[in-house]
Amino acid sequence: GNSDGPRLEPSLNVPEDTISIDITSDGRIFALQAGDVLTELGQIELATFVNPAGLIQKGGNLFVESEASGPPIQGTPNDGQFGRIIQGFLEGSNVDPVKELVALIKTQRAFELNSQTIQAADEALQVIANLRRF
Repeated sequence: GNSDGPRLEPSLNVPEDTISIDITSDGRIFALQAGDVLTELGQIELATFVNPAGLIQKGGNLFVESEASGPPIQGTPNDGQFGRIIQGFLEGSNVDPVKELVALIKTQRAFELNSQTIQAADEALQVIANLRRF
């Protein structure tokens, strides 16, 4: 799970005498129990989609499949197209704020230019309409 509460599916049964839990980069979950007993609890699977942009955003970093995204393709972490798992780390942002700000400014300038072009064309049409009256 995460701090918002969603849990892994399928859920895991963690023994009561567990001292610590370790997750390997390929998604295997191990519990260290009293008496230095290491028990494998399960395997985390990841999913990818043919068209990730087609996923429907539910909020809180949760997405659901749609017809546009295609069905989920499940697999083991650290295998081919699937990422790896690093226990105890937060995922960094994949957004570069400077690039996004520059893109926003470019878009705003393009919008202003288009607005001015439309306004100039409108004024030219008004002049032409006024000429026909004479």
